[in-house]
Amino acid sequence: MNLPVVPVESTVSDDYRTYLQRLEKSSFSGDIEYSYGSRLAVATDNSVYQKLPQAVIHPKGINDLQTIGELANQHPQVKFSARGGGTGTNGQSLTDGIVVDMSRHMNKVLEINPEEGWVRVQSGVVKDALNDALRPYGFFFSPDLSTSNRATLGGMISTDASGQGSLVYGKTSDHVLGLTSVLANGEILQTQPLSVAEAEQQATRSDTYGRILRQVLNTCRGKRQDILAKFPRMNRFLTGYDLEHAFDEEKQLIDVSRLITGSEGSLVFVAEAKLSLTKIPKHT
Repeated sequence: MNLPVVPVESTVSDDYRTYLQRLEKSSFSGDIEYSYGSRLAVATDNSVYQKLPQAVIHPKGINDLQTIGELANQHPQVKFSARGGGTGTNGQSLTDGIVVDMSRHMNKVLEINPEEGWVRVQSGVVKDALNDALRPYGFFFSPDLSTSNRATLGGMISTDASGQGSLVYGKTSDHVLGLTSVLANGEILQTQPLSVAEAEQQATRSDTYGRILRQVLNTCRGKRQDILAKFPRMNRFLTGYDLEHAFDEEKQLIDVSRLITGSEGSLVFVAEAKLSLTKIPKHT
């Protein structure tokens, strides 16, 4: 039996080296690493796959993610993959491009609101660390998974993570109240549930968000009967985007966050999330 082997390749391709050199000279304030050891450390995850990246970069905040995207517009051959705890079992965070590691710096709990039962976090916060911070308030973030001591909230959102207890408490997507994300061109995208009337009004905008809302309204609402008739009913949406739940027909809501959740990083870099909380049970 031949096991997969990561190639011993210490050089970085010219295209990527040019991009990284320009990133170093930009306003980017995070860490840039392209030694073989740093690349090898993120060449594997919790899956059977292995892929050696060209570099690893560690942004410190939203501004750094914007810089990454804005500069990438001038280097269309450069590829990226966001990484949290590397606990995915399907190779979601692996790439032969650049790994954007959120866990080193973007790991802060930004706001806890026990009165309204929500928390705002950066995407690199580890799930168990979040629950440690919430425990004194009598709350916890309830989607459970076996890797909760290292899995990050951004990774959980990107894979719509769930595990033991999900039939009671739901999946990650059931607890996302809003997201702050960065598009591939560096634009910030704020998403939260909108009434259909508000979504239609916002869709008249000429910017990227307006175009996104027009597409969601045309597809998720306009073709809803086709979606319901042809798409299989699934508990998790990892084989495509969650077109069914981006439009809530009963409540007449549009929520672009439902498309981002479970999209495995293919649409945006998730920077921050507002999440609903569950009270810690008195009896278990």
